[in-house]
This record gives sequence, structure tokens and C-alpha cells, in this order.
Amino acid sequence: MSNTSRSLNVAIIGGGMFFDDIIGQTFKDFMRGGIAGALNSIGMSHLAADVADVEIRVSAVGTRSERSGTAGRIVDWFAEDFPDRPIEACYGETVWNDIIARHQPDVLFVATPDHVHTRPILDALDAGCDIVTEKPLCLTMSEADRIIAKADAADRIVAVDMHKRFDPFVRDMMLNANEKYGSINRVRTVLEEPLEVSTDIFAWAEQSNPFAYVGCHWLDVVHHYLKVKPVSVFATGQKNLLLNWDKHHAEIARRRGVDPSSFKRRGSINTWDSIDVAVTYDTGMRGDYNNNWINPAEFEGAVNQEIELYGIYGRGLVDQQERGFREAVIGDGSRTRNPSFGGRMRHIGGNLELFGYGKASICSGLLAIIRRRLLGESLASLDETYPTARSQRDIVQVIEAASAVAEKNFEHFAAGRGTPVTAQLTESEIRIIEP
Repeated sequence: MSNTSRSLNVAIIGGGMFFDDIIGQTFKDFMRGGIAGALNSIGMSHLAADVADVEIRVSAVGTRSERSGTAGRIVDWFAEDFPDRPIEACYGETVWNDIIARHQPDVLFVATPDHVHTRPILDALDAGCDIVTEKPLCLTMSEADRIIAKADAADRIVAVDMHKRFDPFVRDMMLNANEKYGSINRVRTVLEEPLEVSTDIFAWAEQSNPFAYVGCHWLDVVHHYLKVKPVSVFATGQKNLLLNWDKHHAEIARRRGVDPSSFKRRGSINTWDSIDVAVTYDTGMRGDYNNNWINPAEFEGAVNQEIELYGIYGRGLVDQQERGFREAVIGDGSRTRNPSFGGRMRHIGGNLELFGYGKASICSGLLAIIRRRLLGESLASLDETYPTARSQRDIVQVIEAASAVAEKNFEHFAAGRGTPVTAQLTESEIRIIEP
């Protein structure tokens, strides 16, 4: 859509939790030096010469509410490094349509809340854009199928920011899993987000759940590397702290020695504290996925994340807290750090640059778009090089099934009937099995 054949015009909607730390800084790096320098992080450095002259431009940033001023703040932040490259701050309920009409981007980067991915993706595909979207792709199979069908019909790329796929520790274990451990009997994963995510940062927590929000990362890793297909789902969840946040937040404030009014939300939050999901795969392997977003701020890491494989000949474990980088700082306590995700370095010339798998994931999607748009490669030839929309269909199916099963089991448990509900997955449907 842009007139320059060796450039990509990018528009961004949403200014989410990791915008300044990962998304925005990644695009600053790409605006400054292009994409070629980041290709070694995704095993594609052999293409560096082919894409070295491709200019990445950000033309607009859009968010829903003008009152929040988020888009304007982001634009001002970009202007600190690129005063000669104006970016427009846009606002509105369907801000992406205004941006597409005015700026005609090649790429729409979707960083909106979980439940607000589908419509901008579909509208952008109709306008001829390629897409990079934050995870999860969407929350229902019907939405996923519409996105996949429209992307195929439009011959466009929809890439999903599934950054755990590019974590070098995880990638090394998963790539060698079958050779080292033999047939995998079980996978156990944990991903726990801090309490502030569900109570302060995300006003939309009630529209999603911790399994959809972060469990999708481990689902993607397992499905991508082990090439398994889910056939049944069992799920239970807990609604204690957040559902009764109006009663519990004052006690948490007291324990921390802060004013209860310092919490942005003080009323009941009708969402899950945690969800535990068991998936049986076509190989007979079991996957256990444990997720919450009520981890105390006092926990030593930004998140708690683990993945463990149990095979017939051995086992492997990647535990974020055991990678070995710990600090003890007055006023901050003892903390573990994860520069593998979003490490930073400032060069002698003064430029800040990001490295890590958070940037790598975005790079993989943009590279696929460059290869399709500018190098003329086919969608089929790019299929395994980035997290495609089609690769997310099974993940969305598990998310939808787990949400339905957990809700029904919660109702049965409250009525004293245990947790008897499961779901059977077929290629076309989710069959809820309920006594």
C-alpha cells in the first residue's frame, strides 16, 4: 500500500502492558536500524543482506479513549528519538479504521485487550493490510476460523506475538526433547502474573481469564515443537480473591502498609483468580497448564514461569527463577531478572537498544511480511517461520473449551456435585460432556 517498494508502513493500535518495555522499543530499534540486525535471534541471519535496506516506519498510534492520552504519550515518546518522523496520535471506538483510511499502512500491529483482536484484524485484512497481533489470536474458534479464512482469501499474513516460542532456553529444550527424553508422557507448565495485572493494569480482566491471557504461551510452545493435537480438556478454576476484591483489597493494603484507596479498582472483579487445565493429546500425552494473575507483588520475579517435560528416557525443566540472575537492592528486595526477554543496552552513541525473545517474536512476523510483500515468497513457504494464525487454531479451541468447562465445573462444585465436566475436541467442534 505504501509507494516505496523497500519500506513497511506500520500502524499500531493499543498501548498495552509491555508497550514501552517491548513493543515500542522494538519499533524504535527497527526505525533506527531496520530488521536485519535482529534476524540471528530467530535463526534467519542468512536473509540479512536481502532485507538490510528495508525501512520500517511507524505512521500512527491509536487507542480508544482520548481522555487517557495514551496514544499522545506514546507519540511524544517516539518523538524524543525521531523528531523528524511525525507519528499521528489517533483515538476512537474503531480507531483502526480511521488510521487505515488516513495512513494506508502495510502492517497493523494489534496490541488491544484480548477480546478486542478480531474486529480490527478482519477490518485490516479487508483493507489489504498484513497483521501482527498480540496473543491470544482471539478467544473463540468461530473467530479464529473467520480470521484464517479471510487471511487466506486476501493472501495476507496474520502473525501472532507468541514470544515464548523464541525463548532460547525453552527452544533448546523443546527442539531436542524427543531425541533426549524419548516419547513425552507429560508436560507441566506454570505461568503466574502479578496481582496488579488483574486489579490495576487491566480494566478488561473480566472479559478474559489468566489461562487465555498467558496459558496460550505454553500451549503454543507445546503444540509448535511437539506437533501434538488436543483431543480432550478438563478444567477447574478458582474465584475467591478477585470476585471478593471489595472485601479483600483493604486487608492486602493493611498488610503492605498502604492506603486502600491506592488501588485503582476496589469493587468486585468477576473473573478467575486462577485456572488449572489438563489437556490430553492425540499421542496420549497429558499437558497440565496452571495459570493465575494474583501472584503477590512481593514475589521475587516479574512473573513465575516454568515448563517441564517428562519423557520415557528423561526429563527437562526450564524455570525462570533458576536461570541464575538474582539481585538484592535496598528498597526493592531480592529479585530475579530475565534479560533474555527484554534486555537493554545503551551504546556509546547514546542509543538504547533492546535484545531478547520479546523482540524476536515481533521480528519473526515482520520478516514474514517483508518476505511476502517485498521478496515475493509464498505464504506456504513461510508457514513454519513465524506463529501463524492457523497455528493458533488449536490453541484458541483449548482456550474456549477450558473456559466453558471451568465455568460449568465451578457451578457443579458450588452445588456439591464435584467437578464432573470435560470437553471432547474434534476438528470442527467442542463437545461438552456433562452428566
